[in-house]
Amino acid sequence: MVNKYKSSVSFIAILLAILIVVAGCKEEQKDFKSTNTTSNSVEEPEEESKPSDKKESVKYEVISYSPVAPEKMEDIINYPAGPFVNNLFREEEDKIEIVKELEKLPSLNGTEGEEVYEAYWNTLVQMFAGDYKDPNQLIEMLKIKSFGSPEIDDPRYQFKENLNVEILLDASGSMKAQVNGKSKMELAKEAISKFTESLPSDAKIALRVYGHKGTGSDKDKELSCKANERVFGFSNYDKDKMSSTLKNIEPKGWTPVANSLQKASEDLSMYPADQNTNIIYLVSDGIETCDGDPITAAKELKESNVKPIVNVIGFDVDAAGQKQLKEVAKSADGSYANVYNLDGLTNEFDRAKEIAEKWESWRTKALGDNLTRKVLNTSDIFQFAADWGSTNLEETNNLRGSLLYLKKNERVTGEAFNYLNEKVDERRENILDMKKVFEEDMHNLNEANFEGMNQIINEKYNNNKE
Repeated sequence: MVNKYKSSVSFIAILLAILIVVAGCKEEQKDFKSTNTTSNSVEEPEEESKPSDKKESVKYEVISYSPVAPEKMEDIINYPAGPFVNNLFREEEDKIEIVKELEKLPSLNGTEGEEVYEAYWNTLVQMFAGDYKDPNQLIEMLKIKSFGSPEIDDPRYQFKENLNVEILLDASGSMKAQVNGKSKMELAKEAISKFTESLPSDAKIALRVYGHKGTGSDKDKELSCKANERVFGFSNYDKDKMSSTLKNIEPKGWTPVANSLQKASEDLSMYPADQNTNIIYLVSDGIETCDGDPITAAKELKESNVKPIVNVIGFDVDAAGQKQLKEVAKSADGSYANVYNLDGLTNEFDRAKEIAEKWESWRTKALGDNLTRKVLNTSDIFQFAADWGSTNLEETNNLRGSLLYLKKNERVTGEAFNYLNEKVDERRENILDMKKVFEEDMHNLNEANFEGMNQIINEKYNNNKE
């Protein structure tokens, strides 16, 4: 018993000694921190955040996720158009929607500092960023205007015996959304109806819809993602049949973009590129939601024996959708455009309409020998450059209108308002300078033939491409 007692005492003594040493070490660490913290240091002791710190963190959380506002031309072009790009602050109905978002932003009184102001600025730009066209889009415009010219090396733009056009239409549930009093689906149907009616009688047309079954619920995902159906053609245009086909399409479910591209490749496989000009229009208002890989599908489409001219149209698409659909177009060696209304859709379909008109003239021997004449005129160049100016004007008006509203309602005041107002002026001047240089470049190219324009645009602006 004595030995057992002694051993217990010894163990307790050792344990106490260890605890004393550990406590001493902690005190030394504490003393080291205190002696190495100067009056200029902002380092705080390792304590839990104070309640006021947590409140500040939550307050600025809403402006902490926006990407840095772009300043270089290539970054401005690649930056996604904002959710209010098609809204005008001066329009009362649009203003109501914009104000709802502005009210979610934190108030600034001018004491917060540049880091907070920059985050606020990035958020405003993300809301109102304009849809600035890439100068490289002119190359696609040139190809269309020079369709059939022997100067173009791209075989897709040479005359072939047959012309085939397939439209891939998104019928997911989000196409129910309203634009100017009509659903996106209604507007898409109207544009498709006008476009297909305008095509030559000898052209073959197909319409494929996807996501048109089930609902947007998880239980219907499999059904909806498998819903991918060619509902018209390939055949010559038939007005009654096209009308009844369009009438029966209703937006319902998910968005299998990749599968629609794969199916289009199968549809066109009977029309190899050596004898056929194949054109595909992909109309979508969002990203792939059926676990497919549309970028890979687009690349495989480009490498297939049908080698189509691919036009991707993003219809009132958010930032994530814009990014993915641009990649789809790039992988297919095609073109991408954002559209927000019926006019935008119609203008994009007119690309193929212009090709079709030239093809029909070539087929009927009415085209003549004017294939190598100047391919862009002054109005084309003016319109492209003017688009930058009008886009920037609307963007600037939205930014300024929003800031004035925030100031009037004492949500952004003092130095914070001055800082953000100067940022608006700087961005406007920067973009207008870019527009001026671009316009001068284009006018200098006005007399060039296709190959000359193509080379110069690529040399000067190919840094805009990733």
